[in-house]
Amino acid sequence: MKKFAIALAFGMALSGAAYADTLANAHENTVVVTYANGAQARYHFNADNTFGVHTPDGGHVHGTYELANGQLCLTPAGGERGCSAYVGDKNVGDSWTQTATDGSTINVTLEAGRGGGHDHGH
Repeated sequence: MKKFAIALAFGMALSGAAYADTLANAHENTVVVTYANGAQARYHFNADNTFGVHTPDGGHVHGTYELANGQLCLTPAGGERGCSAYVGDKNVGDSWTQTATDGSTINVTLEAGRGGGHDHGH
């Protein structure tokens, strides 16, 4: 598998008090990451700690996630675990800009519904 950059795609800065839970709000919805070059990845997080992503190149990757010590850690099937800071106060409809783990700027949107293809369950 080519170097998988899920952590950089969803590397969020930890904010103050969390009044909403971004990950819980992402269940049954779609986290859209737009890279500086305009390419998009569409993440589907499930309540059972699994996720799926439609990658910018048209691929599909599945794996597991966990929240630990203020970080979101993603482990793609057959790949290496990657962790990044987690922001926990976003709701459906929110968009924000952040720095990815590689230093690039990405835009993130929490969209209603499971857009971008099929549900990434098991």
